[in-house]
Amino acid sequence: MLRAVTMYRVLEPFARWYGVRSNRKVTRFGEQGWLTIYYILSNAAGVYVMYNSPHWLNSKGFWIEYPEGHKQMTMLMKLYYLVQMGFWFQQIFVILIEEKRKDFAAMLAHHIITCNLLGWSLYMNYTRVGNAVLCCMDSSDIFLSGTKCIRYLGFVRGTVFSFVLFILSWVFTRHYLYLKIMFSIMYESTSILNYNMWDPGNGSFYNYYVVVAFTMLLGRSDSEDDGNAKTKLANTVSVSKAKVE
Repeated sequence: MLRAVTMYRVLEPFARWYGVRSNRKVTRFGEQGWLTIYYILSNAAGVYVMYNSPHWLNSKGFWIEYPEGHKQMTMLMKLYYLVQMGFWFQQIFVILIEEKRKDFAAMLAHHIITCNLLGWSLYMNYTRVGNAVLCCMDSSDIFLSGTKCIRYLGFVRGTVFSFVLFILSWVFTRHYLYLKIMFSIMYESTSILNYNMWDPGNGSFYNYYVVVAFTMLLGRSDSEDDGNAKTKLANTVSVSKAKVE
C-alpha cells in the first residue's frame, strides 16, 4: 500500500509535472524513486541500530556474548528486522506479478537468497551480522536507484556524477566491508566461540557447517547483486554518454 501510494500519487505525478513524456520512464521513475526513498530510510535506521549496538565499528561484537546476549533483541532491532523482511518478501511478490525483465531470474534469485539470510539469521540469533550486511546492501543501492532517477529526469552530467558515487560506495561496501564481514564469520568467530556450541534448545546455532553455509550464502548474494549492478549501470551510463556526445 505504501509503495503504491508513493509511486502513483507522488513520484509519477512529479515526473509528469517535471516534463517526462514517456509512460515507461514515468513508471520506472516511480519504481526507482520508491526504492531510493526506502534505501535511504532503511540505511539510516540500520546505521542507528548499529551505532547503539556492541558491533558498531567492531566486527568481533558480532560474536561477543553469543547466544545469551543476542536472544533478547531491543525493540528497535526487532522493528528494523521485521520491516526489512517485509520489504524483501514484498520484492519477491512484486517481481513475480510485474512485467518480466531481462534480469528477472538474477533478481529473483537475489531476493530469495536475501530472504533466506534474513530468516535464518533471525532464527539463529545472528541479527548483528544481518544488520551489518543490510547496511552494506542499502548504502550502495541508494546510489544505484538514485542514478536511474536522475537519468529519467534527463540530467546527463548528474547521472555520470551519481554513477561515480555509486562505484565508490559499491567498492567500499560490497567489497571491502563485505569481505570483512565474511572474514569475521570464518575466522574471528572461531577466536571467540567454538564449534561445540551447537545447542538449539538454548538458542545456540554455532558450528562449522553453519559458518560455511552462511559464508556461501553471503558470497552468492553478493555475486548476484554485483552482476545486476554492473549490467544495469553499464546501460545507464552508456545511454548518458551517448547523449553527451
